[in-house]
Amino acid sequence: MKTPSIFILSLPPSKSLKPKGFFVLTLIVLSVFGCTSNKKPNPSVKNGLPHNFWLVDSAYMTSNLVETNRLLDSLKPKIDPEDIEGLTNYYYYKGIVSHRDTILMNRYADSALAVFDDVEMQERFPMAFAKALMLKSDVYVFFKKYDKALENYFKIKSTLNKADDPLVYADYITKIAQLYYVQNLFKQSAHYNLEAFDIIESAKNVDLRNVFYLKQGALNNAGFSYEKAGMLDSAEFLYQKGLLFIQQQLEKNTVTINQYNQSRIVLLDNLGGLMAKRGNLKLAKEYLEESVSLDSYAQDKIKITAYIKLADVNRRLNQPQRADSLLNIAQKVTGASEFDPYLLKPRLDKARSDLYFSQGNYKGAYELLNRYNLAMDSVNAENELSRVDLNVRFQNNQTEQDLKLLTKANENITLYLFCAAVFIIMLICIVFLVIKNAKQAHKTEKATIKHSEELEKTMIRLENRNKDYAKMMKVMAHDLKNPLGGMVGISNLLLEEKHFLEDDREMLQLISSSGNNAIEMINQLLNSNLAIENEVLTKEKVDIQHLLRQCTELLQYKADEKQQKIVFISGGPAYLQLSREKIWRVFNNLVVNAIKFSPNHTVVKVMLERLDKSVRIAIIDQGIGVPENDKQRIFEMFTSAKRPGTSGEQPFGIGLSISKQIVESHQGKIWLQDNVGGGTIFYVELPLS
Repeated sequence: MKTPSIFILSLPPSKSLKPKGFFVLTLIVLSVFGCTSNKKPNPSVKNGLPHNFWLVDSAYMTSNLVETNRLLDSLKPKIDPEDIEGLTNYYYYKGIVSHRDTILMNRYADSALAVFDDVEMQERFPMAFAKALMLKSDVYVFFKKYDKALENYFKIKSTLNKADDPLVYADYITKIAQLYYVQNLFKQSAHYNLEAFDIIESAKNVDLRNVFYLKQGALNNAGFSYEKAGMLDSAEFLYQKGLLFIQQQLEKNTVTINQYNQSRIVLLDNLGGLMAKRGNLKLAKEYLEESVSLDSYAQDKIKITAYIKLADVNRRLNQPQRADSLLNIAQKVTGASEFDPYLLKPRLDKARSDLYFSQGNYKGAYELLNRYNLAMDSVNAENELSRVDLNVRFQNNQTEQDLKLLTKANENITLYLFCAAVFIIMLICIVFLVIKNAKQAHKTEKATIKHSEELEKTMIRLENRNKDYAKMMKVMAHDLKNPLGGMVGISNLLLEEKHFLEDDREMLQLISSSGNNAIEMINQLLNSNLAIENEVLTKEKVDIQHLLRQCTELLQYKADEKQQKIVFISGGPAYLQLSREKIWRVFNNLVVNAIKFSPNHTVVKVMLERLDKSVRIAIIDQGIGVPENDKQRIFEMFTSAKRPGTSGEQPFGIGLSISKQIVESHQGKIWLQDNVGGGTIFYVELPLS
């Protein structure tokens, strides 16, 4: 929606600037409540906003605050005093355009909340109430009252419905991410920002122009959080993904060139800063120079951090005159205003202090550094105090919710655990019967090989019998998943409690692990030939290169858990007639196996090679390899040739069997061989269409 969300990632790298820089721009960010369109159309409503508030939203999106205020003032006389949603929208927009005057903004927030003094009004208009709480929360954040903001966020959570209003829920998730950021829990902050991106990505019936800044901002914030956590590769990946995303939107005419340039300025700013951290000053300079050179339509203030970073890069490259010129530009753009929510003036002091020091002007450097430290000490003192309140408040609210859930869960926990144990025993019996039946079928086939007529009849009976077993197993497996899921959920919930004895916690952990393993086994059984042998393949034209790239990008997050790197090497696009879902399952199995059986800090390679009449894909790991006596049995259903992963991951022994079935159903072949450098190479060869 609104451009300021993209400015967040141009924040200073200093720890003391984190809390203030990350939060401030949220206050002037989103009229996100106007983006939801999952409800039936109403002629008096556009983009979810009544009373022509969509015109206000459009004016605000162009940063024309004068026009925004004019439209709001013209709408005020037309709003009926009984119109709760109209009044809330009016106060909400008045509040967010008054962000420079925090006292005035607070008055509008209080006016919006005053509409909901009656609990009945809160229940009748939950979305409008959530909007009023959002505005008040932003005010609390401005005044660094994070505990109060958190209290409002918990109220908002009980009000929102993710399914009905995904974009509003995504906005709520980003605010939780910001709170984790203030606590220096950067990985959690990145996780929540990526969750917000996924929610926006899956939202249906929304105007792509309205979610451009939401998606781009979520990628930026997640990348910046990873950068603060020291995960520079993940940060760079998300910055590059953000650049690709905005380029695609420009090509689709979803955004204007102004919106594109503003977004690109910030992304290049972030990439330049990241490269400077890595010591790649040449590439950092290229990114930052492109950032400051882009036409941002009089929005030069978004380039201030890029100017400061570029000045520092030039200083480190022994170009002091260029560094001084850039700092002068940044100083001019910053201006003399007392309103400095991003603490740019202290940053300028620090940058110029470094420049003076490199030039031998130690007195000037000391004076500026002292001024910088005084400003930062003040910010740190405020942030430390607020952070303590935030931690206590967060724990109290979370404990209160957990206690309510535990009170309800304890009423049925004994029954769930008993049922879970019964179903696990039943699952074991089913697997045993399936194996026994398969062995019996094999014996019967040998015994009747000389009697062709009898063999044919027997095979028909066996086929019907296997179908019956497959049907039975599908029904039982489906019926098992829900209670098992309930068991795992309850055990995980109980594990979060701290008052259990260690023996009880070990028992609960055992129940949780056993339940998860049982669910994983059910999923793999449902995907085996027992469930899909009669399924007709639905094939389509698929670019195998694109499919493999998507697969490796998605699984990189799993590889990150073991600090591994997935490298995809392609010989070019190749189009095949495939069942996309099933071939995806094959490569997902193979790459996950490579991750599972490889040590930490290793590389998994995925290579695509185009042959005359086929394509060959190799998945190469540096893992523990496959013993010689297991190589012939590894593709068998329920094989005994299985070992735990390098981090103790649980194997089930049917994934490769499923993969072999799928590949052969596409007239392809799959095999393995030892990797000369250690580990295993799995090959998949598929015919060209």
